[in-house]
Amino acid sequence: MTNNAHVEKKLHWKWVLLSVVAGLIIVGASYFIVAPTFHSGEVQVLMMLGGCIVTGAVIGYFSPGITINEASLGGALVMVIMFILRAVTNAEIHFTTSMTILLLILGIGFSWLGGWAGEKIQGDETSAEEKHTKKFLWKWVVVGAIIGFALNVLFVFILSTLFPPHIYKLSTTGFIVSFVIMGFVVGYKSPGITLSEPAVAGLFAVILDWIFLRFIITYRVPGKYIVIGLIMGFFVSLLGAWLGELYQQSRQREKVEV
Repeated sequence: MTNNAHVEKKLHWKWVLLSVVAGLIIVGASYFIVAPTFHSGEVQVLMMLGGCIVTGAVIGYFSPGITINEASLGGALVMVIMFILRAVTNAEIHFTTSMTILLLILGIGFSWLGGWAGEKIQGDETSAEEKHTKKFLWKWVVVGAIIGFALNVLFVFILSTLFPPHIYKLSTTGFIVSFVIMGFVVGYKSPGITLSEPAVAGLFAVILDWIFLRFIITYRVPGKYIVIGLIMGFFVSLLGAWLGELYQQSRQREKVEV
């Protein structure tokens, strides 16, 4: 990764195409796995948007240079294809024209967020400075919250769908696994020591989950479960970050020995 790659403005259609392919796999699989079980338009939409975030993050991380626009355009194309697939398969829940337009805009926006998060995980011009700073870095809180929210949505609903007899146990498992992964990724890929940032990101991701449940699905979560979720989100993300930091240090030692 070079500085020239980071300032390049040209649109790379290769990564747009790869974004569409990855998006159809991630978004499509997430939607078609969950839709037959969760007959809720809100849940199905959330699965698609969560998939857009993950797809954008994958493209942003693995592509050289800055490819946020490519991820966003790919997200738009994926949403269009998903609308066509829903029509062809006679989806049980139909979206109005205005809702379809809104989802297209949200698909672009969520893909952009994922692409931005992926770029930060890949590394940018501030990485060298962050390696030696002791300041609290809000950038990694935002990155962690975006990734944690998306992974949590996908893990919880997909596991609950695949194993319905154990829906509550697997929902908890999906919750824990998603936050451990988020903490690990941020702890490993962020320069320097970033333990507190992923932990705080876990809190924000839980709050995002609650906002969706309360105001989109209109499901009232008892206060004690919100508190438990916040505590678990914080400490599980902290655990993941600690593991990520250990792995980062081991990789650095290997490079020194070589």
